[in-house]
Amino acid sequence: MKKLIAGIIVAVVGQLLIFDQACFAQFTSSDFLKAAGPVIRNQSGEGDVVALRGTNFGSWLSMEHWIGPLGYGLINRSEWTISASANVSGDNLNYIIDGDETTRWNSSTNQTSVVEQSLTFDLKEKVVFDKISLVGGDNANESPSQYRIEISSDGTSWTEITSGSGSSSIVVDIEIGAVEAQYLKITLAASTLNTWTISELYLLMNDDYSVRNAMYDRFGVAKTDSLWDYYQDLWITSTDLDSIKAMGMNMVRVPFYWMEVMNNDGTIKEIAFTQLDWVVEQCSQREIYVMLDLHGAPGGLDGYITSGQAVTNELWSNQTYQQMTVDLWKAVAEHFKGEPAVCAYDFMNEPVSNNSSFSTSAMYDKIYQAVREIDPDHIISVQAFYNFDMIDAPVARGWENVLYQAHYYNTDFYNWDSQNGFIQYALSDMSWHQMHWNVPVLAGEYNFWTHLDLWSKWMRGINSFSGSWSNWCYKNNTSEKNWGLYLGNFNPAPDLNFDTEEEIKAKWDKFTTSNFRRNDDLIDTIVNFTQTDSYIGMGDMVWFEAYNGSFISSGNGTSSMTCNTFTVGETEVFTVVDAGDGKIALLGNNGKYVSSNSGTISMTCDKDEIGETEKFYWINLSDGKMALLGQGGFVSMEGGSSPINANRNVIDGWEIYSWGKKDVQTSVIEYNQSIDIFPNPLGDDRLLNYNLQNINDIPIHIYNSKGQKIYTENLSGSGVINLSFLSSGTYIIGLGSKREKLIVR
Repeated sequence: MKKLIAGIIVAVVGQLLIFDQACFAQFTSSDFLKAAGPVIRNQSGEGDVVALRGTNFGSWLSMEHWIGPLGYGLINRSEWTISASANVSGDNLNYIIDGDETTRWNSSTNQTSVVEQSLTFDLKEKVVFDKISLVGGDNANESPSQYRIEISSDGTSWTEITSGSGSSSIVVDIEIGAVEAQYLKITLAASTLNTWTISELYLLMNDDYSVRNAMYDRFGVAKTDSLWDYYQDLWITSTDLDSIKAMGMNMVRVPFYWMEVMNNDGTIKEIAFTQLDWVVEQCSQREIYVMLDLHGAPGGLDGYITSGQAVTNELWSNQTYQQMTVDLWKAVAEHFKGEPAVCAYDFMNEPVSNNSSFSTSAMYDKIYQAVREIDPDHIISVQAFYNFDMIDAPVARGWENVLYQAHYYNTDFYNWDSQNGFIQYALSDMSWHQMHWNVPVLAGEYNFWTHLDLWSKWMRGINSFSGSWSNWCYKNNTSEKNWGLYLGNFNPAPDLNFDTEEEIKAKWDKFTTSNFRRNDDLIDTIVNFTQTDSYIGMGDMVWFEAYNGSFISSGNGTSSMTCNTFTVGETEVFTVVDAGDGKIALLGNNGKYVSSNSGTISMTCDKDEIGETEKFYWINLSDGKMALLGQGGFVSMEGGSSPINANRNVIDGWEIYSWGKKDVQTSVIEYNQSIDIFPNPLGDDRLLNYNLQNINDIPIHIYNSKGQKIYTENLSGSGVINLSFLSSGTYIIGLGSKREKLIVR
């Protein structure tokens, strides 16, 4: 059981930071998150925008052998039968599977490949395995000199999966890719003067499902769960949560396997929520949100080992497994409803339906309807996997209070150009769907390998449209490719099939985070983006330059906007206005707003108010580059040969702009020798003086930070405007065709 500790000292971000339990805050009902259009807000969707930025707890409650010390699970052999070919002994074949390595089967005749010598194993049902272990006799000479191994689903049609030599070792371990079969055949492929001896043959599998069931067979369910508790108490501790908090993160995504919560018969375990309760409580005290991620479902949900059950993918056609999954989520919802520290229920990790009549969206809807009867309030995460084309939009299903999650991996690891282009696609993908589906988005998993500059580009870009992110993952045994914030534990994993309980625990003791290497370069890169928002120009006067040196022009609102001028004049400068929900609007020199016109016609700068078509995402890229996404799509400069449009789905050359700010004089605003407005910033009396000299009947407009026009009047000569109704902040003041900042202290 996890225990609270009063004082913890952790070394994080190159400094010694001290945390005391008494100084931790605690989430309250005001911190409860809900989706509000394209963003997440606290106060049940009515408060401030909250972007989730965190990491994944890989191999804690959902085990993956390449991340943590999982090892292999033995496939149960209790029902197997064995037969031998005619020219070898059929006596004592059961010695091969009796669990006693002192008893041995022997072929009784010398090995030969001239006349087939083979053993055939009937496993009685289809099983998945990725390792074969042959334990021989007293010397290596009695191992098969050359062998061929085949598998079959019916005992008639055979497929060779591997071949090799065993004559140099008493124990022959053969690692293969995960396969599924009911029959296995071992055939000699060479001749020697030695007989053939096998003490034991084991089939093993290192996915979560196989390892847990193998431990059930050995220890029973209660003892197995107790052993996993021991491991889990070491793998993630309160010290780890302190480290995450010190990195500025506000979320952890917690993958859990279905067998952590549920028995094989579909009943909920009495200790189902021991670890989940601990992490929710501890994270709440540190103001870190928890996303509950069902990383693997009964029957398998994609056939990948990373989701706990390799090869098998039966959720989509088996109603028993579907109901078990629904029942699991009903139990989770009942347990955690009303809990503000839980930011979302992540129903299925990387689901892939293999049933044309029952889609991924159909399964999501089945769980959604059941959970919503119990818990109408928590955000539900819907995964767009492999991409958004494979999942229904929320409006198609009537889903509310949902976020959409995508995972982004490009395995062209070392190719910077490939990774950079992939990031531009991924930022396009996320932001486009956030705007057009009107839902928050989360990059729930990603890795950009050794390219730390691209990690920065990625997080800077997501932050610019209030998206959320969590890297994969917090810690990882491997030392390669930035797979973890902590890396490189090479201590031996326990042999869960043969080590004693004490030996298993002693080996697991070596896997606390202090036994890993802190990945300083990656952590220092990520820390730059956990607490900061990307610059999106709010309140500034800016220009946009295309790849060929031409600038976007408003056309003064009298014609379609273009990108074919090569100098910055008044019509090439726009004031950036806050349009809410992380969006901006662009105010032209004519006092009108830029409109995407939903991408159906060319863009114009002729709108008096900010509507949906006047809102844009400013997508912040690296090296002073950016893109604009409006209703309809990304803004394209169209090669400068025709008016610009907001109708592209992906950021590419024509959709990328450099940008810069027009210098602003803030002490006294002098538009020209004929117009003076002062002081700026305004004094406490909020009195704005103007002197128009010989100019009469010129309109003045004042806009707040959201672009709303809050004052307008026609002025002549000189005088004073009483702006006592203004609160402190930055405003935009327009006089005639001019735009400048007005600062109110």
